[in-house]
Amino acid sequence: MGEKVAVIGAGISGLYCSYLLEGKGFEVELFEKSAKIGGRMASTEKSGFILDQGFHVLQTGYPLASTVFDYQAMNCRPFQPGALVIEARPRKSKIWCFADPFRRPLTGMMGAINLFTSPLNLLRVGLLRWHVMRTSDEDIFTQTGQTTLDFLISRGFSKSFIDRFFSPLFGGIFLESSLRTDARMFKFVFKNMSRGDMVLPEQGISAVPKFLFDKLENTKLTLKADVKIVNDNELIVDNKHQKYFRVIKAYDEIAGKMTRSVWTVHFSAPKSPLKQKFIMLNSNIKTQNKLISHIAVPSDIQPSYAPVDKSLITVTIVGEHADKKGISSEGEIARSAVEELTEWFGEEVGGWNLLDVQHITAALPELSSNDFDNIDVNKQFLECGDHTYHGSVEGALKSAAKLVKNL
Repeated sequence: MGEKVAVIGAGISGLYCSYLLEGKGFEVELFEKSAKIGGRMASTEKSGFILDQGFHVLQTGYPLASTVFDYQAMNCRPFQPGALVIEARPRKSKIWCFADPFRRPLTGMMGAINLFTSPLNLLRVGLLRWHVMRTSDEDIFTQTGQTTLDFLISRGFSKSFIDRFFSPLFGGIFLESSLRTDARMFKFVFKNMSRGDMVLPEQGISAVPKFLFDKLENTKLTLKADVKIVNDNELIVDNKHQKYFRVIKAYDEIAGKMTRSVWTVHFSAPKSPLKQKFIMLNSNIKTQNKLISHIAVPSDIQPSYAPVDKSLITVTIVGEHADKKGISSEGEIARSAVEELTEWFGEEVGGWNLLDVQHITAALPELSSNDFDNIDVNKQFLECGDHTYHGSVEGALKSAAKLVKNL
């Protein structure tokens, strides 16, 4: 066994870092302050339902993640590529199907003539896809920074289409209300959504860190660890000093840092309100100052997420939208979600039962354009995590790979 390395934090980045360190012959001690591994990628079981902590999917288009994870072994199943878009109307809501025309040409063609938006906007989506698919991930992050909103405007998209499609979709992904996220991150995510599928593991999103943990052979894991980092080579563990070849910090210090929050509301329903296996976007999120960004029915994708004859409805509400409305309690969030959902689906929402209201206060790091400008600069050599690279599973994995490569 080689020299001993300590990794603090058993989220995705810390687990993958431990795996790579094992491969280089190090003896690894992995410390986690909570009672379980996985960090933000957590699932719980309640009344026969699998409830992910927040709405999570895996993107099979991520190149490194696709070499790390075995989607077949986790029995992952995909959403259909594209989205449903809903507009609440007094008599009956209008629903459009916006399918990926490259992978679902017939459905995509129907979407082009259903009057959701102009043919020019749809053409621009195709041109945008062509543009990003021809650019490597590395080159995307060397481009000049600007906001996602400014980039979409520069590509000729109408304000209406941005508000009704990009805002609920990417605002829900980036967990912000103004599309201020750096356009390089938008291009990266859009590209990987275009070349892969959004999938769910059979046993919930917690199956992802478990898959990584099961790959470890010699790493010693300590849960509920009381650990203090002294320096790059020393820890205080349970009030005792311990020396290591290196100490690696695989978590972010949240205190004093800007992070993005999200509310997730889970409902049990007698049946799915959706006819197809898409996520559903709220086209009124910007135009009418609504609350819900999108909903999904995970049990439509993975029946294991709900008991037989039940459906799991998962609602995503960006924290900034709730803040603007002055909504801050679980009860207010649940009531507001039910009101909007009733505008969408009518009386059937009255038959839904509330399962859980989650408020994830540090769901994503708030990264500035300067952070993306310096994405390849190792400011803190012995630190990894999506906060050091970019906010995605791919970013978390790449940050670990980069650190271990240079160790």
